[in-house]
Amino acid sequence: MFIEDSDISSLKSGEPPDNKELIENYTLGQEAWLNRIYDYYLDNYIPKGGSKVKVLIGNEGTGKTHLLRCIEYKAREMGYNSIYFSARNVENKINNIINFYRLIAASIDFEKIITGLCLKVATNMGYNQDVYDGSGKIMPLLIKDGFGQYDAAREIRNAVYNTFKDSDLSPSFFTFACIITRDRMIDENEVSTSMAKNWLMGEKLERFERRATSLFERLQRTNARYWLNSLIALLNYSGVKGFVVLIDDLEVLTKKDEEFGKFIFTPNQVKDFYELIRQIIDDAELLNQFFMVIAGDRSLIDDEKRGFKSYEALWMRLQTGLVPSGRFNSFADIVDTDEHLRILGDTFPQKVSKKLIEVLSTEGFGRNSEININNLNDISNLKAAVIEVGLRAERKVRS
Repeated sequence: MFIEDSDISSLKSGEPPDNKELIENYTLGQEAWLNRIYDYYLDNYIPKGGSKVKVLIGNEGTGKTHLLRCIEYKAREMGYNSIYFSARNVENKINNIINFYRLIAASIDFEKIITGLCLKVATNMGYNQDVYDGSGKIMPLLIKDGFGQYDAAREIRNAVYNTFKDSDLSPSFFTFACIITRDRMIDENEVSTSMAKNWLMGEKLERFERRATSLFERLQRTNARYWLNSLIALLNYSGVKGFVVLIDDLEVLTKKDEEFGKFIFTPNQVKDFYELIRQIIDDAELLNQFFMVIAGDRSLIDDEKRGFKSYEALWMRLQTGLVPSGRFNSFADIVDTDEHLRILGDTFPQKVSKKLIEVLSTEGFGRNSEININNLNDISNLKAAVIEVGLRAERKVRS
């Protein structure tokens, strides 16, 4: 494991670093909630076709971002397509479903989709993964088995069609699947594949590109949710275990811009996003193998004008996840991270600090005890503990 300077900078800010190994090495308390997510949802319910939306609510410094990052890394390790982003930092506002689709689509491993679909076709043709790994043309294998070039190409085209004709893919995504598999398996046509990829990302194709690919449908506001459902179905069909989406800092929906004093999102934009989440919850039967966790501070519950309560259709679906104060239910749909932190015990911040110091020491960092650290009294003990370790960490100079 190598620890970047940026990782230490994140710790100095009280934020989890974007470093899978480092986070995994100092994460404690998984038994309270994370293991339930891993064992019940990611390893069981979601792969069997389930769909779920969870909400993390808590004050600043109670570990929301850290929990999301842990799920992101674990999900990816388990074979999911996993994406984490902050609602504060995305370039285009997430209330626009077209922007939301493009953000999700940009996270996928395009090569994994092509390879998975090609393997599915090859299996139907009688070629197992020991013979064909999906990374290139299958034509040479057919020619070796006695097919002429023209007959081999026709055999592949027929196999592609027969493989996808009974799938749950929409007509446009069916066409997309056929294009990228034919291109790969017959002649590795990168030009056509590139056009198809741009289409999948939601980009507008030129007229000649639409004719060349037969991908005439365009991503629009009216069909974006349908495209999202189809994208997830495509991933599942290509062999990806599922889709995990993690959205942080959602309290931005309730906040004003510090510089201009205006709300960052208009009331209609807030409603648009809440409607999107409502639709995702209701689309459980369509969104197979889909898991989403959204996180934000208590304004999402307490702010009746801009929080969840402002959109009754969503609030009706979420409020059943609330549990009485003082109890922690690891299966609840709304997870109180303050309660989560409470059940881990008063000494939990000190345990995290000790563990983090040990990990950094193992990786060549010393601890400067002479640094004077002030102004940590107004933040949570957990965040203060992480900041203190980050500020005192010094990379040792190797002799």
